[in-house]
This record gives sequence, C-alpha cells and structure tokens, in this order.
Amino acid sequence: MQGITTTLTDREINLACAFAEQAYGEEIGGATRFDSKLGTTAFYLYQNDVQYIIFRGTNGDPSDWLMNLSAIPWRINGKWAHGGFVAAQNSVWKPIRKRLDPSKKTYCIGHSLGGACAILTAHRLVSGKRPAFKDVRCITFGRPNVWLKSKKRLKEMVNVSVVASSDIVSTVPRLFYSADSNQDIIFFGRDGNDYLNPTKEFRNGDRKLKESISSHMMETSYIPRVNACKVEGLICDKSSL
Repeated sequence: MQGITTTLTDREINLACAFAEQAYGEEIGGATRFDSKLGTTAFYLYQNDVQYIIFRGTNGDPSDWLMNLSAIPWRINGKWAHGGFVAAQNSVWKPIRKRLDPSKKTYCIGHSLGGACAILTAHRLVSGKRPAFKDVRCITFGRPNVWLKSKKRLKEMVNVSVVASSDIVSTVPRLFYSADSNQDIIFFGRDGNDYLNPTKEFRNGDRKLKESISSHMMETSYIPRVNACKVEGLICDKSSL
C-alpha cells in the first residue's frame, strides 16, 4: 500500500473528523439518516460527485457497549469479524447499499463503534459481488479491534485509523481480535507529536490509564488534534517503528 502522504490530504482527514462529530447530532446537512432497531445510526451523503457513509459512534463510557456486544465471530465476505459489530453494521446495510454507485469515490467514516461499522462497510464494498467499488476510503477515529486474528489481509483500499495515545477503545477487544494488518495508523502521541504507523510496543508505552476515557472523546481529544495535524509532518522514523 502507498504511504499515507500520497493517499490522503489534510482536507480529507479534517472533513472526516467533522462528519464523525456531526453524526452525534440529529442530522448532517443534506444527508439521509438511517436508524435501526439495534440502535445503529448512519448517514448517507452525496456531495460534489462523492459518496459519504458516516456512522454514529457511542456516547458515554465506552465500556458499557464493549461489555454488551456479542464477541462471537461472524463471517463477512471471507473474513471473520466481531459479531456485535457485524450485527450493528448489517442492520443499516441494505438501505445504504441501494443508494451507492460503484463508479463514485466512496468514504466510510466513523468514531468508536461507528468506526467499526465503517471498516466493515468498506470491506463489504471492495470485496463484494461485482460491480466492485474501485475507490473506497475508510477513515476512522478510536476504532476498536474488529477482526478475528488471522494472517488474511483485507483487500486493498485507503484504510486509515486515527488513534489518540491513551484511547482504550482502540485496544479492545483484545482476546482473539486485532486491528487490520494493512491499515495506516495516525497516532497522536502524549508528547504532542503525530506519528505514522508506530509499532504496537511504541503505542502501548505511550498510554496513560487515567486518560483512557478522555482520550476517546471526539470533542476533547480527536477534534483538536486533527485540527492541528499535518499529514506531511507525520513522524515516521526508527524511534517509532
């Protein structure tokens, strides 16, 4: 996969962050809203010849929904994933899929649980039955571990996970599940620097338990750091790899 500096722009990351935050409100201007009986909320927006699928995340203490969602794995387009996340995404999948045009650039966006739904949606678009979606870009914030641990990689797409240093949700569930093996990680360090694809050891060493919840919040963590982040200035050196 190409480096993030050649596949994403500051504008794309800032726009994705703004949409992820707006999804917590009642509406996103010009978008169609979908609500499921499982509590999943998603928005579809077509703007400037681009399609956006934006999932609402979770309010309050993230440990509440992490404990309640079923961790039994479900198979989805050749990959095994966390059953609770699959059920949440699948509950709004059909009405959204009907509106999508495979020839258009498509963004899948979300924070927290919304990020899990976003990567599952992106996976279904690039690995589903033809016609295939050729330009899918997934940008998430504080995304939990979605995939059952496996050497099988996701199909190629722009797949960016933005992670704040102490965000607990980005590390769970730990037992049996892991992050995407071919994702790019933008990591907001506690030292104020922004890192590209640091090792797991580097990320774990930068966590502070008492900041695990506050680091997960959009308004106090992700929004200010994204606004200050410059893609071209991401640190990628031997100290972080």
